[in-house]
Amino acid sequence: MTPASAPVLLIHGSFGRALHMQPLAERFMAAGFTCVNASLPAHDPSDAVALDTLTLPDYRVFVERLRAEQTRPPIIVGHSMGGLLAQQLAASGPCAAVVCLATAPPGMVMPQLRSLPDLIPMLPPFILGTPFRPSLSAFSNMAAQDLPAAEQLKLFETVGYESVKAYRAMVFGTSHVAVGEIRCPVLCVTPGDDRMIARRTSDGVVSRHQARHIVLEGRGHWIVAPSGIDQVAKGVLEWLARV
Repeated sequence: MTPASAPVLLIHGSFGRALHMQPLAERFMAAGFTCVNASLPAHDPSDAVALDTLTLPDYRVFVERLRAEQTRPPIIVGHSMGGLLAQQLAASGPCAAVVCLATAPPGMVMPQLRSLPDLIPMLPPFILGTPFRPSLSAFSNMAAQDLPAAEQLKLFETVGYESVKAYRAMVFGTSHVAVGEIRCPVLCVTPGDDRMIARRTSDGVVSRHQARHIVLEGRGHWIVAPSGIDQVAKGVLEWLARV
């Protein structure tokens, strides 16, 4: 697949914004691709009041609109919750290819025991249904543990609130992508030390979509961080060149 064959649509994950996908977008653009990198509604700036009413289907409508604006079926690249949205896009309409980075599955996300100490403090807003944001400790220990402390802090300062309605739908697996619905090529890039998405869950997504699988040993969930993005981009671009 060449830069002339399809644009790239990038979708960030929970608590994120387009800024977090920009390092990857820059690698795609350097390779000649046209990129569309937009923040989901109420994510940039982070607006807890607006997020209180937003749902995962609202996000899907937004990215569907972005796809409709393209003149050719795009390559969809999603991180975490953005990976789930990428799967939904590919199941609902034309896509040239799908790249899922540390993706949430089209089913339930089971918590890992090692992450429980950081998950428990986030339960009150999750139960009450109010938009929430992880603490620095939770972000550093669960999502960015492989990154230098200075980079963890810099990234955390850009992390915003997330809609509990959208997050619940992702965690409880109520936004299903049926087996066989995705007909374009799929690549899954899995961090080897992902403390958000268990390895068996990631392997299930790979099996479901008969995807090409790249495992980045030692990497944490936030594989779109600037310090490690060259490793991710290299694998994705090499795969696209072979598709």
